[in-house]
Amino acid sequence: MTHRNVLIAGAGIAGPALAHWLDRHGIQATLVERAPAPREGGQTVDLRGAGRDVARKMDLERTLRAHATREEGIRFVDAANRTKAAFTSGAFGGQGPIADLEILRADLSRILFEATHPHAEYLFGDEITQPSDTGKGADGAFRNGPGRAFDLVVAADGARSRTRDLIFGDTTDIRPVGLTTAYFTTPPRRLSDGTWARWHNATGGRTATLRPDTGAPPALPVLPLPASRR
Repeated sequence: MTHRNVLIAGAGIAGPALAHWLDRHGIQATLVERAPAPREGGQTVDLRGAGRDVARKMDLERTLRAHATREEGIRFVDAANRTKAAFTSGAFGGQGPIADLEILRADLSRILFEATHPHAEYLFGDEITQPSDTGKGADGAFRNGPGRAFDLVVAADGARSRTRDLIFGDTTDIRPVGLTTAYFTTPPRRLSDGTWARWHNATGGRTATLRPDTGAPPALPVLPLPASRR
């Protein structure tokens, strides 16, 4: 069989995961990413169900567990940090609000990159500018490099995919639903941060959630649930 190659737009999570499976089937993958290096941002990712099965089949479950946040569960607290309800990571068979395998998106992306870059080609700081169907494959033109021929182009660059719009036109229809979420890190970690997530519902439709990072310090004692709420 003629050696095949696939161009993947996006080197976050889906792109490297696809590159892994393409390599398993003897297909060369080239990933192009606008960022100059693997992206460091993002929230935690809970691996459960099919995601856990895929990680296991990729022989990465042990590595992912070694970099997990080890979040023990989530507590719903009032303004005085008093626990009103709590769910452990093992609640509902590990399928509750917090999975027993939570990992920062940046760590997941880095692990996938490290597992695939020995056999996949990564083009950071670049992007596809004009993909075209040749009938036998696809030509990919790049902003910062010469164009090349591929057998297939895959858009794995997120909800605001520029590649998809280049192929299908301006088809992305983003409709605001009146909800805004902001994620950020608040260093340095303190002993009181613990290993439990804390969720507080405030007034005016606002919520605030604190979640442990990797290597969070041991938890301090937390007020127990009242007997009527256990």
